[in-house]
Amino acid sequence: MRTTLDTVAAIGPAIGGAFGLAGTFVASAPLRETLWAIDGAALVVAAALLTMKYQRLGNDCAAAGFLTFLAGESLIISGNAAGLEASVPSYVGGISLWAAALVLIGASSTFALWMRLTGAPSCLS
Repeated sequence: MRTTLDTVAAIGPAIGGAFGLAGTFVASAPLRETLWAIDGAALVVAAALLTMKYQRLGNDCAAAGFLTFLAGESLIISGNAAGLEASVPSYVGGISLWAAALVLIGASSTFALWMRLTGAPSCLS
């Protein structure tokens, strides 16, 4: 049965994707940083909820993957306020953790094989 937390965990990545993409196309630095802050917060909340869900289900590998994603996104958010150029080091660190998260989540048998295989090339790029 779906719970409210499952719904929030599903909506979080959608909000993150929409606001992240919108921030990419905005010329104003303050507006871009605001949109990316909303993007990051939505992704962190969703990743935290997914971590707890899969931990409770006993799927430690998937839970560790979402926890690693949470850490990576938190690192990216931390550099957001510094501006676009100054946030490059934290962005690179966050993306590295995203790649590690994809490996962990893909190693779990929780998700369909086709979904796990599509994540594999993403962690290499």
